[in-house]
Amino acid sequence: MNNPLLLTTRAYARARTVASAFSAVGALHQYHACCSSSRTLIRSNTSAPGISTSQQSRSQKLFYSSDAVKPANNAQKAVLSPKYASVVKGLFKWFLPQYQGQTIGKAVYQKCSSYPDFDSFWVKECQLPETFQTWFSTTSLYVWMAMVRVRADPDAKHYNQGLVDAFFRDTEARIRKSGVKSSRIVNDTLKDLVSSFKGTVMSLDEGFASSDAVLAAAIWRNIVPVDEAIVQVDAVTCYVRKELQRLDKCQISDITSGSFAFEPVHFASEA
Repeated sequence: MNNPLLLTTRAYARARTVASAFSAVGALHQYHACCSSSRTLIRSNTSAPGISTSQQSRSQKLFYSSDAVKPANNAQKAVLSPKYASVVKGLFKWFLPQYQGQTIGKAVYQKCSSYPDFDSFWVKECQLPETFQTWFSTTSLYVWMAMVRVRADPDAKHYNQGLVDAFFRDTEARIRKSGVKSSRIVNDTLKDLVSSFKGTVMSLDEGFASSDAVLAAAIWRNIVPVDEAIVQVDAVTCYVRKELQRLDKCQISDITSGSFAFEPVHFASEA
């Protein structure tokens, strides 16, 4: 036989559960009613005369958007992580001198090819013929002096390559301007000139690193191959030493930007 007290307790518990459920449903209905009234109020405020439908939808979108409640300091700051940013920066630093080399080489070569005393000293005093070969030999000397100074830069490899490229582009243009039309002849001539230039650079480097006697011999063989020009060769040797010392005192940024100039050769007979 069922205990009346136990039945009463169970009924009371069920009644409390049902009452709690009804109260929760009522609270939920009240919440939805409040939300509906708030949305109706917002729509009525944004539907004022003079406001277009697109502006109303935009205002509603801004109000209901989740981005509107975000603080302003949560905006995206970095596109790449510091690890990948350092990798990209390293690659850019590695390839940048290669792209700058041609521009810097062209700027330096403009100073090498505009030395002031080709006719007054190299042709007149050194008794050299006014020919293309004389121009190439004397210009090679100034290109070499600029290369010696640029070697102090960490990226000298790319800058000197740009300088040599500019030198031989000008050389090719002068060959074609002289009337040579055959590409085969032009290419063969350039190959011979490249070999000659390499030999001149090696000879001058050896003389620069050793003594004035070796440097004078290199200048006599490659720049001023005239037996009667002993005094002139000595003057050129002293000039090369002084110019290299003067260029060494210049900032490397002035050299690579072309903000320098070669001084004329001071010959003893002119005093």
